[in-house]
Amino acid sequence: MKTFYIETYGCQMNFYDSQVIDDVLQGMGLRKVASAEMSDLILINTCSVRDNAEQRVRGRINQLWGERVARRQEGMIGLLGCMAQRLGESLLQEKHSRLDFVVGTDQYQRLPEIIDLALQKKPSLYFTDFDHVVTYEARPKQMPPGGSHYLAVMHGCDKFCSYCIVPFTRGRERSKPMEIILREARSISEAGGFEITLLGQTISSYQHGGDDFVSLLRNVSCIDGIKRIRFMTSYPTDLNEQVFDAIADLPKVENRIHLPVQSGSDRVLRKMNRHYDLAQYEAILLAGRERIDGLQFSTDLIVGFPGEQEDDFQATLQLMERQKFVSSFLFKYSPREGTLACRSEDDVPESVKSERLARLMELQEATTVRLLQAQVGEELEILLDEESKKAKNQLRGRTRNNMRVIVDPKKGTAIGDFAVARITGFKGGTLTGELL
Repeated sequence: MKTFYIETYGCQMNFYDSQVIDDVLQGMGLRKVASAEMSDLILINTCSVRDNAEQRVRGRINQLWGERVARRQEGMIGLLGCMAQRLGESLLQEKHSRLDFVVGTDQYQRLPEIIDLALQKKPSLYFTDFDHVVTYEARPKQMPPGGSHYLAVMHGCDKFCSYCIVPFTRGRERSKPMEIILREARSISEAGGFEITLLGQTISSYQHGGDDFVSLLRNVSCIDGIKRIRFMTSYPTDLNEQVFDAIADLPKVENRIHLPVQSGSDRVLRKMNRHYDLAQYEAILLAGRERIDGLQFSTDLIVGFPGEQEDDFQATLQLMERQKFVSSFLFKYSPREGTLACRSEDDVPESVKSERLARLMELQEATTVRLLQAQVGEELEILLDEESKKAKNQLRGRTRNNMRVIVDPKKGTAIGDFAVARITGFKGGTLTGELL
């Protein structure tokens, strides 16, 4: 066993975890390779938020196993992450299982031991115990895109929304000690990273000892070399005036907040076990906008939750029209085994879910276009963070509120520089501009 390959699905936290796994495996002397066919060990780090994510992984496992058989290539396949945590031993007991071992979200540090057991052909290699103390630390990526890094500051969730599997796949909420976070952030800066995205399922509830989310933002802002700090995801009732004031006071912190609302109907919010009503949610948005210049909000919305009626959906549409979110992640409800909502009948027809989702998407697209149009002619400060993915002779920059801007570079400008761009237009969800 000399080489390994990691394939990652799901959220930013999974990609951070893959960095942790990378560190562990390289620490035991394995070499990371760029493709599955070059590797002795294939690891798939999985998402379990929706059923289609799991079905996609099942298909990928069969594909990888089939390709390995066709090449007459020996090796192992391990499944990691949220899907592994949720399904555990059953994944190994399935007929024609292609997996050698299954590792949940709190057991990555045991991978050297687990791999050794797998090489010995030991049976029933599933490791899904929760460790309510462990919080991982990752070294900086060797080749980060644009010097941008993820940094997990907490794990787990205590909210127990009725539709959500995260508390069962990530465990209860626990925060990293501040000194570990700052050490990791300084190592990112020393490696050339200039932007950090702080990660947590409910990040604004960060709490360790006497440190809270406000002190976290202030401490990370003091690190030389870090030019921009982003964070996700916030839970509405964890945001307060102190957090908004800190964002307003700290120029390195982005003035865009991802704040999932999930529904515009109080009746549905109660069934979702969200700990706020619509009036509270909108009051939080207003408080933030009053304190932070240029603040933008994005959100998550679910359509077709059990029992959702047309008037509930209309309330969601009206919320979107009032609040003009800069972007939205929009989903059709899908039952997740083990959640409270799964006990209710999934009674909204698939055709109705699809139709409602299309209406939300149409409204969000129109709102985003209007917001982008309003930027044309403006002069905006951007942080140049990477080459354009579509044109290597151009650079991408992002504003403080995370709007993407494509520009032609000028002599003397480089990735990592702040610059001012006059906005000339937009394409899709990206602005175009010229450097001044």
